[in-house]
Amino acid sequence: MIVDSHAHLNHEDLLEEADAVLQRAALAGVAAVVVVGYDLPSSKRAVELAERLPQVAAVVGLHPYEAGRAAEDDIRAISELASSTRVAAIGEIGLDYHGEEYAPKALQIELARRQMAMADDLGLPVVLHLRETGLDILPLLDAYPEVRAVAHCFDGGEALLTEVLARGAFISFAGNLTYKRNETLRSLAGRVPPGRLLVETDSPYLAPQGHRGRRNEPAYIVETLSALAAAQGVPVADLALVTSRNAQEIFRPLRTAF
Repeated sequence: MIVDSHAHLNHEDLLEEADAVLQRAALAGVAAVVVVGYDLPSSKRAVELAERLPQVAAVVGLHPYEAGRAAEDDIRAISELASSTRVAAIGEIGLDYHGEEYAPKALQIELARRQMAMADDLGLPVVLHLRETGLDILPLLDAYPEVRAVAHCFDGGEALLTEVLARGAFISFAGNLTYKRNETLRSLAGRVPPGRLLVETDSPYLAPQGHRGRRNEPAYIVETLSALAAAQGVPVADLALVTSRNAQEIFRPLRTAF
């Protein structure tokens, strides 16, 4: 039993065949998939999928690249979507300085702050996108200490890992954990307490090494789970159970999914 804690079945590359993708995932042992929004249309599609499919939970939010164009109505609409009982978190939100040409840092930080405040008001966790941001997310986490966080597709350094773990965050690893030159990331993965681990595909992106160059999908999570189990020094089946329980803890709609 595996939970893909972050996938984009709401993306145009997967949406039209979402049912077939989920069938292949089930054959690979995937019991549930968390479908994550990145703008208003994709967040709406995530909720639609979750309300139709019991093995799907939705996450709604505005990616940091939206900070340069997000209007007040968009933020209000995300809050309204989050009223669905199938919504598990606000996300993916956060910071991405690699793409600062899409939105300046100050606007990204403000959009993240607004959505952290929303999550705090709604009693929901957040799914964080953090790319080349140093420790800039920490003041936001400190400003909203009651908001539980998932550091999605973790690829930060030792300092960021230490600090977000100290603030109670869950750490989710994706297909890049399997890449041949990512020994440093695998070493960090081995240091995360089992009770804070999640595994994801980030599909259709970041296909693991054995499928690299292809469109990613939830069925391929098995390879990432195997790499994470090796980093942790535990059997794959044991880690599948642990990460599934962790996903159920942080994402409430999954508690009745399997």
